[in-house]
Amino acid sequence: MGNNNIWEKSYQKTNQLWSSNPDAKLMQYFDLIKRGNLLDLGIGEGRNALPFIFSGFNIDGVDISETAIKRCEEKFAKKDYTIDLIISDLRKYDIKKDNYTIIIAANVLNFFKKSEIDIIIRKIKEGLKEEGIVYLSVFSTLEQRYDSLKESNKQVEENTFYIDEKDSYVHFFTQQELNKYFLDFELICCCEGLEYNSNDGDPHYHGIIEFMARKKSDT
Repeated sequence: MGNNNIWEKSYQKTNQLWSSNPDAKLMQYFDLIKRGNLLDLGIGEGRNALPFIFSGFNIDGVDISETAIKRCEEKFAKKDYTIDLIISDLRKYDIKKDNYTIIIAANVLNFFKKSEIDIIIRKIKEGLKEEGIVYLSVFSTLEQRYDSLKESNKQVEENTFYIDEKDSYVHFFTQQELNKYFLDFELICCCEGLEYNSNDGDPHYHGIIEFMARKKSDT
């Protein structure tokens, strides 16, 4: 997400970059999420937002890729719903405060430096209403690339590395790191494991953390 050209090229190489299925943990806890406004940061082709549209949520979607946004527009235009889709770099996107019952950031935060992630997560927390839920899916330090990158001394910030060939950053999270960001939230789940990926032509496993937490009420 740090470089628009990378994602444009990735989307243009294939008719569908991501799976059409929403993330499993998001669906497992679907009934906990109050109907209202949803924000999907790095919406991609819309796989995680689609189930919420059918349940009457108002959808805001943000992605840096114009091609991704166009695919969302085509997909959602077939439905009798309205959705606000915006082309933007998440580092420059201002999240409406106290506006959302759920904010999703799936497979996107790991493409920023830790210092940039700090700012984006602060905006996410401010954007949620009381009892609003945040869902994150991120790369973890279980990933094979993590150890090799650490040995190559490409670390630019804690657990953040610069990838020359992609002109982009990659950050690997720990469960402790995510829990620390949301100490003032009620934890719903924090699950870590390996996920098989064959989307980019070189099948491999990603270390993945799925994290979900609810903003506490002031009362």
